[in-house]
Amino acid sequence: MTEKLTPMQARVYTFICEFAQENGFPPSYSEMAKKFNFSSDGTIRTYLEHLEKKGYIQRLGQARGLKLLVNPQTKQGQAIPIVGKIAAGPPNAAIETHEGTLADIPQLHPEKGRMALKIKGDSMQDAGILDGDLAIIQKDVPVPNGHIGAVFIDGTATLKRLFYEKDKVKLQPENTAYEPLYLDKTNPNTHIIGRLIAVVRNQIF
Repeated sequence: MTEKLTPMQARVYTFICEFAQENGFPPSYSEMAKKFNFSSDGTIRTYLEHLEKKGYIQRLGQARGLKLLVNPQTKQGQAIPIVGKIAAGPPNAAIETHEGTLADIPQLHPEKGRMALKIKGDSMQDAGILDGDLAIIQKDVPVPNGHIGAVFIDGTATLKRLFYEKDKVKLQPENTAYEPLYLDKTNPNTHIIGRLIAVVRNQIF
C-alpha cells in the first residue's frame, strides 16, 4: 500500500514518469534539479528518499537507477504495465521503466507475469510487428519452436522468432534486411524472457 504524496512529491514523481515515458529511461538527478530550479542534487535526493519510502520508486544505486513502481493514474496491480522498449532491429539496452498501462484495452486482461514492451525497429515487420507497436509478453513460459518470443542477451533485449538447435537458439528476424542472431544456451547472461501473446496497434492479433 502506497502512502499519499505531498503536492511537491507528486510533481516530482509525475515528472519522472513523463520523462521515462518520453525517453525510455528515467531522468538524472541534475535533470530533475534543473526542472524544479533546485540549487543542488541533494534536494532531489531527499524527494527520492520520500518517494522510495512511500513505495513509489526503487533506487538501484546506479546512474539513472530508478525503478518506477506505481503509475500516478493507475492503482498498482490493476493493469498490465508497459515496462520499457524492446529491439526489433539491432539489440537495444534493456532498461525497465514504467510507460503506462493497457487498462483501456478490454481484450487484454492483466494476468500474473504479463507485461507489454514497445517495439523499436523493423526487423519483425514481415510478421506484422511494426516500430511503435506494443508486444504483449507472457513471462516465464515456454516459447514453442518457430514461435515468437522476447529474449535477453548480455544486457540487451530483442523480439524474434525462435528455432531450437542443439546447443543454441536461432533468433530469426522477419525482415530479409537482417541476419539471424544466436543465443548460446550455456551463457548465463542470456535467457528467454517469455512468449509473445499479442501485438497492440489498432487491433488485437
